[in-house]
Amino acid sequence: MTAVKGFLQLIRESESNPYFSIMENELDKALTTLESLLHVSKPDLLNEPIAIINLCNELSSLINLFQDKLYNIELRTDFRDSDKKIGGKKNLLQKAFFNLIKNAIEALEGKGKISVEHFYHDEMVHVIISDSGVGIPREKLKLLGTPFFTSKAEGTGLGLTQVFTTIHDHGGTIAFHSQVGKGTTIHVQIPVKNI
Repeated sequence: MTAVKGFLQLIRESESNPYFSIMENELDKALTTLESLLHVSKPDLLNEPIAIINLCNELSSLINLFQDKLYNIELRTDFRDSDKKIGGKKNLLQKAFFNLIKNAIEALEGKGKISVEHFYHDEMVHVIISDSGVGIPREKLKLLGTPFFTSKAEGTGLGLTQVFTTIHDHGGTIAFHSQVGKGTTIHVQIPVKNI
């Protein structure tokens, strides 16, 4: 990608075309997306230092990673109290919320509604992710987060294990409410800490 951008800049010096700036902007977006994906997929995240994190910004960046999957999906975001920050391991939290948003999109089987809320209440930052997807049977709800338990044909069950571990390691809680055929709501609470 960087090489393509370099060649585009060289061509731009010798020729003029109104599409060059559009192409360069799209390449910049692609490079930003790849950088975000690399952050989310880093294997050695446990040793990363604690940082101050603006969860609203992180959620917005993660949602942008899924733009190609959202064309049949009605997405609603409601980000309140965006000035509230949490302390934690940024890449681990990015990976956890990436998994939750990805699961919500996959639950829709191509079309439906997703909402992502962020707000502050009782010294906690709350994130609520809801989808209008297939839902999860009641007897399987209590198994969520168990290593290797999955309801997906090609899943490993490790995504939600990472989510549960990360949220709990940050002093937070996670709760799932679901109804088969109507969808799932995930409520994450993470305490605001002064660093």
